[in-house]
Amino acid sequence: MPRTLLLAVPLLAVVGAGMGLALRPADPPPIVEEPAPTPTATAPAIVVVDVVGAVARPGVVRLPAGSRVLDALLAAGGMPGDADLFAVNKAALLRDGMRIYVPRPGEQPPAGSLGSPAETKIDVNRASEAELVSLPGIGPTTAAKIVRSREAKPFARPDELQTRGLVTARVYSDIKDLVTTR
Repeated sequence: MPRTLLLAVPLLAVVGAGMGLALRPADPPPIVEEPAPTPTATAPAIVVVDVVGAVARPGVVRLPAGSRVLDALLAAGGMPGDADLFAVNKAALLRDGMRIYVPRPGEQPPAGSLGSPAETKIDVNRASEAELVSLPGIGPTTAAKIVRSREAKPFARPDELQTRGLVTARVYSDIKDLVTTR
């Protein structure tokens, strides 16, 4: 019996150790940390405008979106002493492709440039519904119809508002001098 006991004790120790390893809780899975993706810089939106007239360096300038007319004037070298400082709204937001004409006193801005009568008209191809509602005789329903119609096919001429049946002849006669297409 002591001999059996001598053999059984080490055998039980080996079996116990094996059982201990087998029943031991598994190591937690390794934590894999993925690096956070690095943000990619998007190019800032740019507006390109043409600055002409009484400015130091007339020409095309590129500015960040959200810039004002004043920023464009400064980019063109500023306005010399013979510029009509009150003819241009220097606080107006820039739109891509616009022309800013700085006149001299007594000079009229060319059609289509900032401050000209054509520039102050509402473009029916780009106006928001709120801008359209500001026109006499145009309510929210008609403004929505105009937007849907131009999305299907842009207006070539302002009188298409009437020929497409969006406004009556009377309403068109009230707004014809207030709208344009560009």
